[in-house]
Amino acid sequence: MKIRFLIVIVMMSMISIPVMGGNIVNANMDVGFGNVNITATGFDSSTWHPGSIGQQNQLMATGGFIGTYSVNQGNYGSLNSYVNLNSYPGGADFVFQDYQDFNVLSANHTNNVEGTFYARAAGNNDQVAMNLKSVGSMYVWSEATNPYSAPSLQGNYIAKEVTTKKDGILKTDLGLSVSTDGLATMSNSNIWGWTNGETGTSSTNYSGGIRNVTATGSGQLVQFGLGTNSLTYNADYVLPGGGSATGGIVSFNNGLNGTYSMSAN
Repeated sequence: MKIRFLIVIVMMSMISIPVMGGNIVNANMDVGFGNVNITATGFDSSTWHPGSIGQQNQLMATGGFIGTYSVNQGNYGSLNSYVNLNSYPGGADFVFQDYQDFNVLSANHTNNVEGTFYARAAGNNDQVAMNLKSVGSMYVWSEATNPYSAPSLQGNYIAKEVTTKKDGILKTDLGLSVSTDGLATMSNSNIWGWTNGETGTSSTNYSGGIRNVTATGSGQLVQFGLGTNSLTYNADYVLPGGGSATGGIVSFNNGLNGTYSMSAN
């Protein structure tokens, strides 16, 4: 159809200081069983919005895992953040969230647009992975796979979602998730991936390329999109073991592979 366990509890909270170009988070984690919660905040140190938050992200990791999370601050409260996490045999749950205020990030533009990004990878084995880069700039924010050769997200459950609000009202919302009793993976042919823009645009395909999703086992894929002005929604999935598709919900019996692309305004 086509369509070493050591019981460790770790709690961390980090807030940046208003400096440009500095490393504000540098976390090396090796957790046998426990949780880590780190929040990094980028403050504007310019004369445009002094002390205002341009970008903020949060990493939450639970279970057994090893990896790193580092954050550098750029201009106008922007952040460059890097997440590389892998689970131990008992499994883990990784969540990364990012917030962007483009009035602050763009210095002197007043489109009144805020963006959010959400990513999650979870599972009960040693194959859960999250390898993301989150980069804010004056007019656009984007996530990327880092390093390029690694899976962006991998696990029994994986998900990404981007949204924008203009004047406090939801303008765009794009999302995709896969849950399976096997293993699901998201990857990019181009290193860059999901993105938000300062005028209230969102896309899964920043800088072009193909976005792939694969899964083994049986489960369900959910894909959705919202654009108040326009929406481009493409999905091309192969279900070698059969299944069904209704709207944006695809149920598969023995694996799934394919491509997707969405953009909204």
